[in-house]
Parts: sequence; C-alpha cells; structure tokens
Amino acid sequence: MTTSSEKEKDALPPTVDAPEHSLADSASLQLPDSWKYRRLTVLGHQLPWFASPPVQLLIVSFVCFMCPGMFNALNGMGGGGQLDPTANNRANTALYSTFAVVGFFAGTFTNKLGIRTALSFGGIGYSVYVASYLSYNHTANLGFTTFAGALLGVCAGLLWCAQGAIMMSYPPEESKGRYISWFWMIFNMGAVIGTLVSQARRERCQLAHPFPTHTAYPSRSPSARTCMSRRTVPSMTEPMLVS
Repeated sequence: MTTSSEKEKDALPPTVDAPEHSLADSASLQLPDSWKYRRLTVLGHQLPWFASPPVQLLIVSFVCFMCPGMFNALNGMGGGGQLDPTANNRANTALYSTFAVVGFFAGTFTNKLGIRTALSFGGIGYSVYVASYLSYNHTANLGFTTFAGALLGVCAGLLWCAQGAIMMSYPPEESKGRYISWFWMIFNMGAVIGTLVSQARRERCQLAHPFPTHTAYPSRSPSARTCMSRRTVPSMTEPMLVS
C-alpha cells in the first residue's frame, strides 16, 4: 500500500543524483549553478556537462590511456626497452610485490582520500617509473628503477581502486556494460600506440642502417650506433662497438 511519504517522493522533480536521469536533458533536471553542470553547444550539437557520466568516463579512460597504457607499451618492448633486462625484472618484482599488499587495503585508502586524490596520486607512480628508465639509460642507477617499481605498485593499487569505483558507480545501471567496454577500448589504445611508435622507429633504423651480415659494423656514425644499440645484443664472437 502506497503511503503519503512515497507519493510525495514520487511527485518531486528528478534530480541530477538520480542515475536514470543522469544522461537526460539538463533542462528537465535540477542542476546546481556551477560551471561543471553547464552544457556547451558546438555546431548545433549540445555536449554533456562536465560532471556527467560520459565526460567523467572519458577523463578516467584517458588517465589510464596515458599511465597504465604507456606502462604496457614500455613492458611490451621486452625488458623495458633495455638490452639488459635486469633493471626491468627487478622493477617489476618490486612493483607487483607492493601492488599485491597495497591492493588489499586500497579500498580503505581510497575512501579516506577520495576518488579524485587517489586517481591523481596513482598517476604519479607511472611518471616516476618511466622516468627511471630514462635515467637508467644515462646513469645505470639500478636502485632508482627498483624504487620506482615499488612506488608504482603503491600508486597502481590506488589508481585501479579509484577507477573501479568510478566505473561501477557513475554509469546508469543499464549502460554499465557499454561504459566499461568504452573504457577498455580507450585504455588499451595506449599500449597499441606505444608499440606502434617503437615498431616504426625500429623499421626506420633497419632501413637506414641495415644490420651487418659480417663481423665488422659498416658504420660508426652516431645515428647508426643509436639504432644498433636498440637491437639484440650481439653474440660474444662479434666485436662490440666502442664509442
């Protein structure tokens, strides 16, 4: 039997918090007076407001596109793009060791910090991780890459916890599958683009400086040495290139 309080609740106009109205026209919603809820019109097409689920989905997707996506691209090159895989092996060992521990408590930390803070802090670890490999090419600092891997494990636990909370709470119930598929499509494009860049560079090097079939390298130019240094380490019977 319907009570008077339920009738009064049904008579209220839809609010922005109602998931079934989250994609509806903003004219029928009671939106707060903030820039996050203002809709822009581009070429006659009205765009969703900033705080709407589609826009928030794109933001989270491109965060993962630039952070975990590039991480996948870097590790997809084998050994983190290094001739010696020792640095990559130690960094990933530290990474997944801390990831396993922090991931268990990541929900508590995300609830305390908030989704925005957890997502922002999570992206920092990926930047430090990639920077450690760039530093390793110049300084061979193995400790920095190992530390960066351990830090990334902490950050990745928070990032993926925040991402899961967003993907499960923001989309309407009937659209969750579509939103999740969009996210994984954009996220994995990071690894696709990263590996395509690496493959294009490798092909360019091979065309400009073909790999020698004899024991002496035909070119000692800086560009040739750069291309050769990114290839497989020569066997012990072949002479190493001395700068």
